[in-house]
Amino acid sequence: MSDQFMNINKTKYRYFMDCFDLSVKRTAIKYTIPVDKAPPSPEGFYNRDYPVVDISNKKFVDMIEKTAKALVALGVKKGDYVVMCSSNVPEMLYMDYALNKIGAIPNYVYPNITVEEMRFYLSEIETHYIYILDEPDIRNMVLESIEGFDIKAVIASGVLESFPLLFKKIAELKNGKPKLRQSDFIINWSDFIKGGKTIKEVKENPYVENDTCSIVHSSGTSKIPKAIMETNENVNAISRIYDIVDFKYIPNNVAVQTIPHFVEYGKTTNHTYLCHNVVIVLIPEMNPKNFYDLIKNFKPHYSYSTPSHIRELVKRPVDMSNSILIVVGGDAFDDIELKAYDYMKENNSNALIYQGYGSSEMSAVTMFNLPNTHKVGSLGKPAGDVKAKIVDVGTFDEITTPNTVGELCLTGPGVTKGYAGNSIEETAEVFKKHPDGKVWVHMGDLAYFDEDGFYFYEGRIKNVIARKSFKFSPKEIEDVVLEHSNVLQCIVVGKFDKEEGQVPSAHIVLKDSTTTKKTLDEIITLVNENVQEFHRPTVYKVKSEIIRTRNNKININGLKLEDLATVHNGIFDAEVTMSVDESYDLNMKLYTNSENVNKEEIIKFIETVGKNEKILSGKIKYIFVKDESLGYIKYVD
Repeated sequence: MSDQFMNINKTKYRYFMDCFDLSVKRTAIKYTIPVDKAPPSPEGFYNRDYPVVDISNKKFVDMIEKTAKALVALGVKKGDYVVMCSSNVPEMLYMDYALNKIGAIPNYVYPNITVEEMRFYLSEIETHYIYILDEPDIRNMVLESIEGFDIKAVIASGVLESFPLLFKKIAELKNGKPKLRQSDFIINWSDFIKGGKTIKEVKENPYVENDTCSIVHSSGTSKIPKAIMETNENVNAISRIYDIVDFKYIPNNVAVQTIPHFVEYGKTTNHTYLCHNVVIVLIPEMNPKNFYDLIKNFKPHYSYSTPSHIRELVKRPVDMSNSILIVVGGDAFDDIELKAYDYMKENNSNALIYQGYGSSEMSAVTMFNLPNTHKVGSLGKPAGDVKAKIVDVGTFDEITTPNTVGELCLTGPGVTKGYAGNSIEETAEVFKKHPDGKVWVHMGDLAYFDEDGFYFYEGRIKNVIARKSFKFSPKEIEDVVLEHSNVLQCIVVGKFDKEEGQVPSAHIVLKDSTTTKKTLDEIITLVNENVQEFHRPTVYKVKSEIIRTRNNKININGLKLEDLATVHNGIFDAEVTMSVDESYDLNMKLYTNSENVNKEEIIKFIETVGKNEKILSGKIKYIFVKDESLGYIKYVD
């Protein structure tokens, strides 16, 4: 093992420069954008071209240097925070390393946020500079957000920035020039880079132990995601993992990047790929429906993806003979894991699609399955320096007996510094020093390990159902419901109940809704035959989709709020969605069977009980609707 990979005690920029191979001419980035050739097929499959710009290793490093000079010329200095609001474009990566070189700190936010959310981020951590992807919606959102803040400049790069001038001209002729709101705050990328020509040299920021390297954001529910302080050592440790485990990236092999750089999972894998001299296929449109085409066109060796990408992939055959490692992280992979396993074998690959597990608080990557250590249905084993243990919920007491469920705790060099801003209490709840003197991250997930050391996910602690003070995980119910061939998705939550505390409530999405009643009767029979009576749902709700957070996670609290509303007389169904109105966090449609319902009383009930149950933390816009229903609901005695 070479020292450049093993020594993580250096800045992210220096680690990258020490690992990045400049001795040969090669490609660092293959940047592509989707271009529609024709409308989608009747099955919804895209008909697109994927034009490519190859960015050489030399150009990549040169652009980092030019970006660093431009930042210094603009006045950005060590310790400054720069909000980064963009999807996957090369300029985002140049900015990432350039900021680290000068000691400034990128603060990554989702580009599809509201004005209110952006204003929160700007007030949460003092910011004077913003970098954006120059799309009309993003530009307008940012310009509305910065009023009243001391913003010195907004740097904007377009999605076609890296493409040749002729390609841009042809694109403008075909699609028209985007209408962008003008502002003195906006500096376009080319002018920004030109501004750096006055700077002869940029001094590299020296390494300081445990220095904040970047700000990333956790997965939120109804609240704005928490800001996490990540160090240089954290992100370098993720790259080192692959030189400790029995897996080696092969230089010049190709990786399709499906995860956005503004997500910790995407940012750390980009750093890992670059440091191991893997060619990254970068695409700005974060749409899982592109995944099949990316595999077909670029024949990658590696990919880190989500269950949504795999669901799109397995719909059609494609040559997977190049595939070495495809790791899947995120919600609800178990329902397609076996199908994905068969799919790889049917499409000429000896590899598998491997499940993994991580969190932003641990710098994303913590455990995964590998070709020589794999068990279907498991999260894998702790990776590299990561250590894992299971404890009794609410304690530090370690569970040492296999197949015993408790809370998953993790430690290692990926443990971040905690939450920024006024989040001291939340930091203390998650980052806890154990009797061994180490800080362990309490993941909030139920899990167990088996006799072979593989870990298995059992659901969120917050989604544990407490019925008459007896607690149980909803996963056993979900697993049984998912056995029905017509079920696409099932999430079971604890519904507020005045008598029993909580009762199980099943939220179900079907593949074919034309036989809803028949399917639901079959599901209930299946549950009654395989789940003990006390654990069976008292209500089954068939709906078109499950609410997700802005970070694309299952919104458990949203589902619980929907159930809570139906407890009140006069409300027979409810739908919670994420609000686009900056004055609210959530919208809630309340479906009534009477025009005479007491709206104030219902709202007060939801607000009071929702806060007491700790499932409501934001502002809700209530919309009352009469004589409509979202789907099909069946109550079971």
